Amino acid sequence: MQKKLRCLLLCEDIEQERLLRPIMERHFRRVYVEPRKPHGGASFVLQRVEQLANYIRQHQQEAVGLLVVIDGDKAGLQGRLEEIYAAAGLTRRAAWEKKIARCVPSRNIETWEMWLCGAREVDEQTDYKETFRREVERGAMSAPMAVEAWFAPLTPEQRQIEEVRLPALAHGRKEVTRLQQFAKR
Repeated sequence: MQKKLRCLLLCEDIEQERLLRPIMERHFRRVYVEPRKPHGGASFVLQRVEQLANYIRQHQQEAVGLLVVIDGDKAGLQGRLEEIYAAAGLTRRAAWEKKIARCVPSRNIETWEMWLCGAREVDEQTDYKETFRREVERGAMSAPMAVEAWFAPLTPEQRQIEEVRLPALAHGRKEVTRLQQFAKR
């Protein structure tokens, strides 16, 4: 099956890129990461999302998708989704918007990485950045381990537990799957 041409990845930082770029590369021929120089962060993503959404809108015939990634931080999943919709001028009705996926790791991407690496006691309110870095230094966890776990099949029970414990991760998986389906057409 021929892969679609490319996916644009708009993310806050290198850790988000470490997890999500390899995931997207399994389905898209090329993944372009929007440069974050000199700084990334949530404000960078919200500033750039309108321009990239307009690119998708204006080039509807091109085989290009957009994955927007922004940490939930204190705003959480729903708060950040609303910010993305507002910043990008999305209506939730236009056909071209199906080529845009939104991931909101809550509290942050390290929460997802820890869960995917087997830490089942995490929640979406606690900041795990330092904890994850310590686990990486110990060799117990890593972004590549989390990528492999992303693709491991989940039982219905595991999926339900994930949806309850980390609803932002469950939402992110659905968004990435939706965008990957676009790549398979």
